Amino acid sequence: MGPNDVFVIASNNKGKINEFKTLLSPAKIIPQSEIVQIEVNETGSTFFENALLKARGVAGFTDHNVIADDSGLIVPGLNNEPGLKSARYATDDASDDENKEKLKSEMRRLGFKEMPAYFVCVLVMIASKDDPLPLYVEGRSNGTVKTKSIGDHGFGYDDMFYPDGYCESFASINASTKLKLSHRGVAVAALKERLK
Repeated sequence: MGPNDVFVIASNNKGKINEFKTLLSPAKIIPQSEIVQIEVNETGSTFFENALLKARGVAGFTDHNVIADDSGLIVPGLNNEPGLKSARYATDDASDDENKEKLKSEMRRLGFKEMPAYFVCVLVMIASKDDPLPLYVEGRSNGTVKTKSIGDHGFGYDDMFYPDGYCESFASINASTKLKLSHRGVAVAALKERLK
């Protein structure tokens, strides 16, 4: 992967786009917003289906390879919630704070201050809207979610998620360490291997 490689990221999430810019460097990253102003409905029943829907939704507007990810936080003890609805856990247009507050209230309702959890990221890359053979990879990061939030970096549930082996959250550890440990970092590493 070099500076001549160009990828369109099918996302309107600024936090994700910044992570992709770092993880895919020195390739050129074009945010979806520079290509088309759309919000693809995530109607799939799996992370893979949603990532593919997002990739196909944007691919019709560009000749570049499109990368889409669908990711989420899974807490097995809460029936795998928030899961596919991680970004819309509290309501369809919930803020990060509202989603985190709902998760904390669900944990407290069951009497837990912390629970095992993992982040998952499924990346899909397609060369065109009708690409019959999408490239896809998965990344996971295991850890614990806690009702105590620490750190002010990151986004989403980062300040509640403590990766295995660390007493700091994703929002408080060194940014380069987070990218190596994160579900998205693991998935992009796998994508780079596949692209070799």
